[in-house]
Parts: sequence; structure tokens; C-alpha cells
Amino acid sequence: MTLGIVVSLMFWNCESNAKSDNVLGVKVPKIEKFVRVTAEEGADVFKSADAASPWRVIWLGEDEEDGRVQEDVTWSDKKVPKEYTVEKAAEYPGDCLPLLGEEGDFWKVHIYKDYAPSLEVGYIRKSDAEVVPFEPITADMIQNQGKLSPTILKTEGKYAGLVMDIGSDEAWGEEWIDVGVLVDGMIVSPETSMVSLMRDDEVKEIEFVYDKHEDVVRMRYPESMMTEDSEGLGQWFDPAKLTDTQIEQMLKVLGQKKKTDRVRCECRIPMGDGSRQIFHLKN
Repeated sequence: MTLGIVVSLMFWNCESNAKSDNVLGVKVPKIEKFVRVTAEEGADVFKSADAASPWRVIWLGEDEEDGRVQEDVTWSDKKVPKEYTVEKAAEYPGDCLPLLGEEGDFWKVHIYKDYAPSLEVGYIRKSDAEVVPFEPITADMIQNQGKLSPTILKTEGKYAGLVMDIGSDEAWGEEWIDVGVLVDGMIVSPETSMVSLMRDDEVKEIEFVYDKHEDVVRMRYPESMMTEDSEGLGQWFDPAKLTDTQIEQMLKVLGQKKKTDRVRCECRIPMGDGSRQIFHLKN
């Protein structure tokens, strides 16, 4: 019993270790270790530290109106609506989960997914996974990650520590900024921190607009805010061109979005290839 208590105190405790002394004022959960699934068939996830307890399942159904697949992730002891079929929802080989502690032959892990918000904690067999440490993301890794689109880390001044990462979806013609902070080796972002980008050559100055109906912040910007990547493969909005005044405006408008009790944490896991994984944790 004593050993179990000591071990559990070594692992991540979101509430007791949260820090908020950063430019975004977000609370940053302390993460020390993960478990990585090693079982070739994946790891079943149980509701308690007992293989006879309910396991995590996914309900699959089809929306009759538009034909889209509906899904709901829950525990197997919950009654299944007749219009759904059920499959086990295991963690796949290589998946990494924040480690919360251990109980007997099981790892206690954080299993929250954005598509399964009602599930927070689960258990997987120790035989199906190995413990791996957390490796910090450094400023140099952010500035030199070999991406075509720029990621900017403010290293000095009022917004030191602020990370602005450009993302895009060519299929939908969408582009955005994910706004976060680099704290204790993690990039941490409020789930409300995305800014949708809209190039508009008719505007001379950047404009920020909050669409209350869709809960989206949009930035309209002129061509002068674009930059061409070093290999000449495309043009991107360049967050390095944002002034402190414009950043202040952006953060002020982002503050109008609906609040959430979660942050998105981007962490580096030692897998030999510099891989990063994203976890959605309570702040």
C-alpha cells in the first residue's frame, strides 16, 4: 500500500502542479511520464484496475438523413441503442498516454479524447505498455522544425514565450494560427486559441473579428503579411510580422470566445524520430 501511494505521487497531478505564470495566463499541467502501447494487437482500456471490469467501446451508427457515421465512445456496461453496432476501442501500438499512477498489474492513464469528452481515466495492463519519460521541447526545436509554414516563438519582450504556429488544410482552402506558450518543455494552448486567417488585399491593416454565432475569431490581412518559404514552394502568412500591438489585439479578441476548462498540450515523446503528440488536459 505504501509503495502504491509513493509511486502515484511521482506522476502527473493536474491540479496540484498546475502553473499559470505565462503570457497567456493558462494553467499548465505538470507531465513527467507516459506509457507507450507495445502490444501488437493494441491495449484494451478498462474502467477499473480489473480485466473483468467494463472496457472501452465505440458505438457506430449511420445518420439516416445525410449518411454520415455517428460514433460514441463509452464503457461496455452502458446500454447500446438498437441503431448502433459496438466495437472495442483499444489504444493502438505506439500510442502514448499520460501516466497517472499504477494499481497492481495495471497502469492508470489519462484517456480523454476530444471525440469522447465523457471519459477521463482508464486502466491498461502493464504487459501491454511500457513507461517512457517526457522529453522537453526546446526553443531551437520550434524555430528549426523543417516545416514549410512558419512557427514563431517570441523569445523576448512583452510576449516572450508565445508560440504562433501556422496550420492549413489545402482541401478546404483554410489557414489558421494556433496560439500557445512554451512552458516547461511543452507547447500549451487554450482550446479556444485558434485564429482563422483570411487574406484580403483590399484591407491595408490587419482586422480581427469575433463571430459570436460560430464562436470563431477571424483575421483579415493584406498581402504585405505574406512571406515565401525558403525553397520557393509557396507563400504563407508570416506571424513574425505581427507587431506587439497587433498581438495584443489578437489576444483581446480571442478572449471573447467561449471559455473551456481544457488546454491542448503538445509534448515530445522519445521515439527516435522527434515525434510529438497532443493531449487535451484539464487546466
